[in-house]
Amino acid sequence: MTTTTDFLYIGIDPGVNGGIAWRVDGKTYAVKMPPTPVDIVNLLRQFQQTNRIVELFLEIPPLFAGRNIPGSAIAKLMGNAEGIYFAALSMGFKIHRVAPAAWLKAHPVGTKGKRTTTQWKNSLKARAGDLFPDGVPITLWSADALLILDAGIRGAIK
Repeated sequence: MTTTTDFLYIGIDPGVNGGIAWRVDGKTYAVKMPPTPVDIVNLLRQFQQTNRIVELFLEIPPLFAGRNIPGSAIAKLMGNAEGIYFAALSMGFKIHRVAPAAWLKAHPVGTKGKRTTTQWKNSLKARAGDLFPDGVPITLWSADALLILDAGIRGAIK
């Protein structure tokens, strides 16, 4: 029988300014998205070497990202997401590909609506701060990854 101590949970926002958050043994950690594909794979490899069941919640890029997002940012997001997916797959991780709407639905922050991007991101950051008061860095780069992680651990996304 497996217990929660046998698991390592990971939430990933693969964007250019994204992050990776994980929970193991009741403690949460977060890092900024590593700068290169090799750095990302090396971090995933460290998770693999824990000899735990790794359950990864990976945000998938939206099909339409809006007019104000440059193509270079979309290319990086898509490249990171697919690279992480295939690396994690090869390492035997249990992977959940999660649409932004799915993990956002798990948190009472509403929608962006008429808020500016800064106001919207700050509301996500505040929600992450409420959920993770245990010293993990709550920043604009970690907030989404932490919220994805929380929604995944709680079973709000599959």
